[in-house]
Amino acid sequence: MDVAAGRSTIDAAAAQMRAIVLAAEPDALLGSEDALLARLGVSRSTVRQIARLLEREGLLRVKRGINGGYYGTRPTIATVQTAVSAYLETLGMETEDLATVASVLWVEVMRRAALRPREHALPVVETLRRKLERLKPAAAFAEITRLEQECQRAVLELAQSPYIALIFQINVAFAARHFTSPPAPDGGGEHRTFLQAWRQAKKMELSAIEDGDAELAALAARHMRNLWHQQLWNGATPTKFNQ
Repeated sequence: MDVAAGRSTIDAAAAQMRAIVLAAEPDALLGSEDALLARLGVSRSTVRQIARLLEREGLLRVKRGINGGYYGTRPTIATVQTAVSAYLETLGMETEDLATVASVLWVEVMRRAALRPREHALPVVETLRRKLERLKPAAAFAEITRLEQECQRAVLELAQSPYIALIFQINVAFAARHFTSPPAPDGGGEHRTFLQAWRQAKKMELSAIEDGDAELAALAARHMRNLWHQQLWNGATPTKFNQ
């Protein structure tokens, strides 16, 4: 059999199978192997190949046995992050690359969030502002990080750009695997300086969204990303994560 023709058959069947999965409700039974053989019009070996492919993509769950069958599923951000992070580990990623990508994405997210209708933006700003006000003056770095991540999730949802949110979250998750300790001791002078600067930067971001000022939101986002860049890398020479 011609290899290219065989691959074309598998690709076409896989595309048809993806369409079937996405047209059904999540976790819906798509049928038995025999039912899919008839529906796709391909061989049993081809059905099994595309099943393995879609399982890796997080789109299919195969229950084997007498009462088994093929169930459509949906990939989660966790599965996507795991797969992409594993691949990124092989690329020798430089720390500066993460900072650059995160900064560009966050500026666009903030700009879009500021352009959202006031009835959507204001409740988000009010909620985050209350959380910021409750943060203790001597909050630990872990507390700052948790609130920063909570703010990021809320603003990403407000911006309504699932693709940007996905790439940003993958970037953050990958970086988090390599920065597990505070860059400076909690309670020290450097930590207190960062906490104060971060709090002011967060207020600036929230005010920009509240005012619907996209240009100010972009400036505030750049300022915030610069703060995190300085805090995490502190001007260090870029390093590769697989070194």
